[in-house]
Amino acid sequence: MKFAFAKDLDHQLAAIDAVTGLFAGQEALRGTSGCGNRLCLDADTILANLRDVQNRAGLAPEPSLDSMNFTIEMETGTGKTYVYLRTIYELNQLYGFTKFVVVVPSVAIKEGTAGSVDMLREHFGALYGNPPVQAFQHDAGNISRIRAFAASSGVEIMIVTAAAINKRTNRIHQAVEELDFERPIDLIRATEPVVIVDEPQSVYGDDGPASRKAGAGRWGVGELNPLAVLRYSATHAKHDKGNLLYRLDAIAAYEKQLVKQIEIDSLVTESSTQPYVRLLGVRRAKSGFTARVEVDVAGGGRKGVTVDTVDRRNLATATKLTRYERLNIVGISAVPGAESVTFDTVAEPLRVGDALGEEVSPGERARQMIAQTIRQHLRKEREFALQGRKIKVLSLFFVDSVAKYRVYQNGEAQPGEYATIFEEEYARIADEPIADARRSHQGYFSVDRKATGERLVDTSESSEKGRQQAGLAYEQIMRNKVELTTPGTPIRFVFSHSALQEGWDNPNVFQICVLRNMGTERWRRQSVGRGLRLCVDGNGDRQHGFAINRLTVIANESYEEFAEQLQRELAEDLGIEFGVATVDGFARLQYRDGDGQMRPVGAATAESVLKALRHAGYVDAQGKVEDSLRAAVRSPELKALVDSVAPRESGVILGLIKRLAKPLDVTRADRHVDVIPERPQSPELIELWNRISHRTEYRVNVDEAALRKALVEALHDIAVPERTSEWRTNVVQRIDHSGLSANTAAVRHVGITRDEDLPDILSVLADQTRLTRSTLAHVLTESGTLPRFRRNPQAYLTRASALIKSATARLLVNGLRYELVERHCPPLPREARLSGSAEQNFALHLRERADVKAFVKLPPSFQVATPLGTCTPDWALVVERAEGDRHLVLDTKGATDKIDAVRLHFAAMGVEFHVVDSVEAVDRCLG
Repeated sequence: MKFAFAKDLDHQLAAIDAVTGLFAGQEALRGTSGCGNRLCLDADTILANLRDVQNRAGLAPEPSLDSMNFTIEMETGTGKTYVYLRTIYELNQLYGFTKFVVVVPSVAIKEGTAGSVDMLREHFGALYGNPPVQAFQHDAGNISRIRAFAASSGVEIMIVTAAAINKRTNRIHQAVEELDFERPIDLIRATEPVVIVDEPQSVYGDDGPASRKAGAGRWGVGELNPLAVLRYSATHAKHDKGNLLYRLDAIAAYEKQLVKQIEIDSLVTESSTQPYVRLLGVRRAKSGFTARVEVDVAGGGRKGVTVDTVDRRNLATATKLTRYERLNIVGISAVPGAESVTFDTVAEPLRVGDALGEEVSPGERARQMIAQTIRQHLRKEREFALQGRKIKVLSLFFVDSVAKYRVYQNGEAQPGEYATIFEEEYARIADEPIADARRSHQGYFSVDRKATGERLVDTSESSEKGRQQAGLAYEQIMRNKVELTTPGTPIRFVFSHSALQEGWDNPNVFQICVLRNMGTERWRRQSVGRGLRLCVDGNGDRQHGFAINRLTVIANESYEEFAEQLQRELAEDLGIEFGVATVDGFARLQYRDGDGQMRPVGAATAESVLKALRHAGYVDAQGKVEDSLRAAVRSPELKALVDSVAPRESGVILGLIKRLAKPLDVTRADRHVDVIPERPQSPELIELWNRISHRTEYRVNVDEAALRKALVEALHDIAVPERTSEWRTNVVQRIDHSGLSANTAAVRHVGITRDEDLPDILSVLADQTRLTRSTLAHVLTESGTLPRFRRNPQAYLTRASALIKSATARLLVNGLRYELVERHCPPLPREARLSGSAEQNFALHLRERADVKAFVKLPPSFQVATPLGTCTPDWALVVERAEGDRHLVLDTKGATDKIDAVRLHFAAMGVEFHVVDSVEAVDRCLG
């Protein structure tokens, strides 16, 4: 199979034209000026060309030309390498440029670029008439090749890593015998090469903005004496995006379906009875350090929260769960490679990726993730087979270390933990022989060639030996790239921890399983980027559309945390804040003009739109959306405003505004309502307040034997379901300036082996029910339901507590008596905060009723004591009747175990008490 390449993809041609347009007016120099490049344009012409390119692309034009460094932003998987290699051919054909240096950050990308040159040679040759093009990989061993690079009259492409040029001690900067004691760098400088920097944020090595401390890589690129520097990346540093020629970022690529659609599989388990904490990452902040942790939250589910040590709050504050009350974070370490948090009640620090209170052991979680990856892989293969598509499906596992995949005993290679799990789960799920399972997977790691044979090893590219070992792996990867993508070849599952981080993006990766404990919070965007490339079929033809291209990430965290952090990483890379109106956000929008052509809105129109929104009070000075915009989003006034400044572009602009203006946040719409503004000192209101403010005491007569019997009967038929765990698949539908949105597409229940210590059931229930341990021990034992507790501890505790409290309430009320003890007259509240539109409507309805003479929203401090705890009713009112005023207290929260006791409390004062759930229920109650 050979890869087929499309020659007319609009986004790639636009990126190429942006660069060639920069040199408009340059005459082609062929055979008249030696063997190097020469620029005939002055700075003013280059600046004019730059502004013209930017205006056509909808980019803000540069005020001046500060350097000959130019930026091209292309999302991972959209053909960046194709674009800059084809740009070389275009620059040669149009302007006669012949000398090019491609600077890359690592051996991986160097190997990948060299492989792409060879793979594209025939394709480009057909487009450009087979010009003589020579490419080579520079390293210390082939230094003499640089003379041919400088002397040749044809197109020369030198591919070099940053590490080979970023130190004065590099051989390229030394006088060498092979070049008659000339410095190789001087030969290169004389040619004035066009330098292409692939991933400049990695090549340069800047410590913050270059003006503060430029990196060694930036110095090395400058030493090449470039005619111009073309910088290509999806994630340029924020401070280094000057002279932007073209932009195809993650938002645009996703919207145009130039990359795979993303879906996230996350394992959802029921909450444990133990406090659960997983450390996701540690960051430096202005005030110190912060830690991102995943925790259980009230109401079910898990989410990530950011905590610090400044106020020493425990996690119970963030989770609203009492089981976290003893977990206080007292220390955060941001030492690279050893990031951790320390708790005052836990002996060992918690490291990134590790968890406390995890009912699913790390080994079981890894097994479930591997199994889910296999299931998704086989589903995708079946789907393509049913559609008659010959597309090879690959799955990628990121692992902690080589030992997880391969171990060596007495010199013999043996499957590691994850390889063993994979083969077991593959044979079980695929129902295929173990031999097929072993043939279906392969590991790509650095290789150490010893006398005893090759071994896979953990290494980095920080040393020459490490680069050589990594190079062996990359050679193997590139050699197998076509084979891996060819339908029918056996390897379908790839294990790695370095090979795909950069340099090799196989287009047919459809599943990525992250088994690693990543030491950085930025792994999501990096990992997803490995599989975004559109797939190819068995003929090598690129396949388009989300219907075919969908990348499934099997995540080691909840979907909510993954999506939130992926969105944060995207915002950092793009230099934007999701949900904020910006010139850039409007400028990049595409609309169809009168000729049917797609054009960008552009910076000038975008500035006018944003200015109009600010003037109307719809956004603040920073572009943050105000509630007034949320309220006006469907109004004709907003459409008229946009039409007035951008009549042709209003459709796409209004679409983005509607996405930015998420629904009104009711909790932010709290307002104060005066109790009775027109009669704050009315006698009726004062009488009502004085009456309901009486203090009471209660007495309870309880038969202990009867109580125990009632509780045993209540628990006898307690229903406790099996604990469920499920894989939930969420498909990302849209990525734009309003953020990331997704829908749940599938749910699959799975059985999990759990590793959990059971809680002290008597202590938990005693805290929740206020009964003695001896009473509870008798009830639990006699009910015969304790085996159900082991089946699902959290569900048992929740339901047992509710049943016990309900049965206790019924029994206690029968023997409950309230007595007035003293009059207590706290100040009458002048206003009350209403939480949401329901309470606001309730207050307005009471005010509109002519027979309601006075009413008050009871404050949180107004509490009624009951044997089962305190209760705060919602409203007190005086209703006019011919036979005399009625005094009522209303509660809108619904029936609870305390309601009957509260009713007895107010009955002792001669006040009616009712539970209502709507304004219609109020009307029925008042008659």
